[in-house]
Amino acid sequence: MQSKEMKTTISSAALNSDFTPGSRKKAFWTGLIIIAAVAVAAVIWVIWGLKGRGQEFEANLEKRLELMAASQVQLIETQLETTLEQANRVVNSDLFRLYAAEVHLIDGDVAQLVSGPLPGQKGMDEGLSQLAAQLPMMQNLLLEFTHISGYLGGRVVNSDGTVYIATDAATTPLRSDQMEIIGQVLQGPTPAFGPLRNTEQGLVLEAYLPILPLEASGLGKTPVAVLLLTRVAGEKLSQPGNGSPLEKGENVRLLQRVAGGFEEIVPSLPGQLRRITQPAEIDGGKRIPFGVRATIAGQTKTYSLGVSLTSPDWWVIIEADYDVVRESLRGQQKTLLSIAVLLVLFFAVAFGAMWGAYVGYRDRKVAKYFERLAEEIDKQRQLLDRINNTISDYIVLKDLQGRYVYVNPAFAQAVGRTPEELVGLDNEAVFGFDSARRLEHSDQQVLTGGEPMTFSETLYLKSQPHHLQISKAAIKTAEGQPTGIVAVIRDITEMVEIRKRQEKATAKTVEALVKAIELTDPYLAGQSRLVGELGLEIGKALHAGDLDLATIETAANLSQVGKLFVRRELLFKSEPLTTEEKSEMEKHVEHAARVLQDIDFGLPVFEAVNQMNEALDGKGYPAGLQGEAIKLPARVLAVANSFCAMVAPRAYRGARSVEQSLEIIEKTGMTAYDARVVAALKEVVRSAVGEKLLARVVKP
Repeated sequence: MQSKEMKTTISSAALNSDFTPGSRKKAFWTGLIIIAAVAVAAVIWVIWGLKGRGQEFEANLEKRLELMAASQVQLIETQLETTLEQANRVVNSDLFRLYAAEVHLIDGDVAQLVSGPLPGQKGMDEGLSQLAAQLPMMQNLLLEFTHISGYLGGRVVNSDGTVYIATDAATTPLRSDQMEIIGQVLQGPTPAFGPLRNTEQGLVLEAYLPILPLEASGLGKTPVAVLLLTRVAGEKLSQPGNGSPLEKGENVRLLQRVAGGFEEIVPSLPGQLRRITQPAEIDGGKRIPFGVRATIAGQTKTYSLGVSLTSPDWWVIIEADYDVVRESLRGQQKTLLSIAVLLVLFFAVAFGAMWGAYVGYRDRKVAKYFERLAEEIDKQRQLLDRINNTISDYIVLKDLQGRYVYVNPAFAQAVGRTPEELVGLDNEAVFGFDSARRLEHSDQQVLTGGEPMTFSETLYLKSQPHHLQISKAAIKTAEGQPTGIVAVIRDITEMVEIRKRQEKATAKTVEALVKAIELTDPYLAGQSRLVGELGLEIGKALHAGDLDLATIETAANLSQVGKLFVRRELLFKSEPLTTEEKSEMEKHVEHAARVLQDIDFGLPVFEAVNQMNEALDGKGYPAGLQGEAIKLPARVLAVANSFCAMVAPRAYRGARSVEQSLEIIEKTGMTAYDARVVAALKEVVRSAVGEKLLARVVKP
């Protein structure tokens, strides 16, 4: 409610003053922003420095772990190659190759070479007897080789899994995992190693070497037997990392794949093998990239990388404890943080000194500023009083208890009291109990919702009813807490009376048009009213809004206005209309549009009348609209109008029954009418209200 003169006065005072209430705060926050900017820059510098040093550190550590892993893999592969080189003296021996080929060619039971024929069996044939005679010599040769080469034992296994040469008398049966590896070696001439096993002699390594037949045997290059050698694992295998230049926090782990998972070689544990869950990084690849992850043994954070061996299925994983190896970075971090903190403190102290000088200077101007401000406030108060005393709208200010704190003279005059008498009263004392309850409800909505609201209310002022437009808003503190309610009230009684007179005139106009229609076509007598009443009930069944219901009722009365301009001989023709006559009859919609389009009903009556002959499938007229393009009032009127036309007689046919009409509507409604509206029609027609409406046109 401030005038332009008031706004100009305030702006001029603010511009001419040497001090504003927000200037000190602005300067303070400016200083804090500078300090914050310095702090942010210091933090960014620290982060950048730590990131650069961290990247350099991790790059060097990755190179180191790469070298250690490569060295460890090379040591293991060298020992395994040595094992194979020693064993090649046996598998490449012509004597062993020839003997293995001859055993491979035996048709009988190879086990008889060792045990001889069982009781009840026939004696061995001549070829098998010769091989059995040579068997002790072959065993001695294998035994001598294992003793000289440091192997614990050796076995020669036939292609069917039978051990026929062994260095120990009490040969235990082959395990399932041994048979699986033997089968793999027999399929191709590639040596293989089994996983390390814990025995009384310690960790042992099993080597599987294919024995190929001599070329003269005619058996090709497919292995005819497998030499299985067992030896104690060397120091480089049983103690991973032995001999590697490990630093503090570093560790070398050797994993081997076994049935159902992985085992780790741990020399410090009894048995030296520990079952572990499969590391997530081992997914069939040949390498675990350098990165930060949990250790193999637990959840400790570590740097690690891993490299696999082709045979056996082993992994060498080098780990470096995250906290231990990063100790060298912590000193650099502390140094950078200390420099950043000192830099921030320096700027904070400098700002404190400048702020003290600034505050002292500004405080000297505070008194003069508030003196001018008091004068300005008094001027604005006087201006505001002049505006409130002359404005015609009613202005009311209430506290949270609903008591009047201020009213302008216009409101006091309207209720027949003085402003002084009204201060301290509430709505009940001024308007009575019922009106007060309605007004208090809107007060609570404003206070709880926090948003302004405008509504209309009819109140008695000096014993006369007045239509009032009331706008309310909550008065809040700077923190957003409500302290009261301000209301601006405008008396719109004259406008409401004018609108009622206009609505009454419109209703009479509609009534006159309906009578003119019924005089033109006697068959339409009462149909517009019936369509309106039936359409209204259908709309209620569909839970339509008040606007749609009012539109349906008004549009139904005017739905046939276009037929005033159709030739009477077409309206009364007793035979079916020709195509040309139907086209002419359908133009009644265009005639109705010309009559109604410029009339302001305050409702979408024109659209409803213009669309009520449209069909959902687009085959209606005049515009061929489809689906949701046809508004709800038009869809309701289309069904109601068709039904009312069927149950009433026409010049060219008699009246149809209700059930027959409903059946036709349902069949047509599959494509033309709204199925929801058709269902609502059936519900209404079969209700007590519908029966009462149809009693006027349907004969028993």
